[in-house]
Amino acid sequence: MFTRLAMIAVVLALGSGLAAAPALAQDTPKATLSAADRAGLDARIDQMSAMVEAGQYSAMVEFLPPRLIQTIADTFGVTADEAREASLLAVDEIMSEVTILVFDIDRAGARTFVTPDGSRQYVILDLNMLMETQGIRVKAVSPNLAFKDDGVWYMMDVNDPAQAEFLRKAYPEFEGVTFEPGTMDVIE
Repeated sequence: MFTRLAMIAVVLALGSGLAAAPALAQDTPKATLSAADRAGLDARIDQMSAMVEAGQYSAMVEFLPPRLIQTIADTFGVTADEAREASLLAVDEIMSEVTILVFDIDRAGARTFVTPDGSRQYVILDLNMLMETQGIRVKAVSPNLAFKDDGVWYMMDVNDPAQAEFLRKAYPEFEGVTFEPGTMDVIE
């Protein structure tokens, strides 16, 4: 059971927006968000930024859609609560070694698309971070996926192929959307 929970924790932690390289959509129709959707997404970005500024990294798991967490839990044979708890612990452990010096989500550069089946709008936002761990500074530019489900905006990193596959299992409308990695550079 512990091994499964540890695996879940890693998968969820990588999907929380704290991982260092993620998703750039390609070859999908472009769209425009309504003013209300833009305001809702801006509010969630503000909420995430405040959590990072306050050092509440594990709280960022709340930005993962519940359907995704349930899909991961089902895959590993645990409950959604167990999957969420494992993720919270993993994020706390991972981030105990990391100091975030700069955290900025590029709202002006946000790109809005529609899934291939036309059923869901989504946004790709570049997350720019400067982090330090064990005396090494790392700059990461990480395009993150944002989409609304049941009226709530969620944000996640889908760089890891397993994470993208869980997304597609939970939200089949993302089948056919290509996600490319961001960049990570050591700063000397």
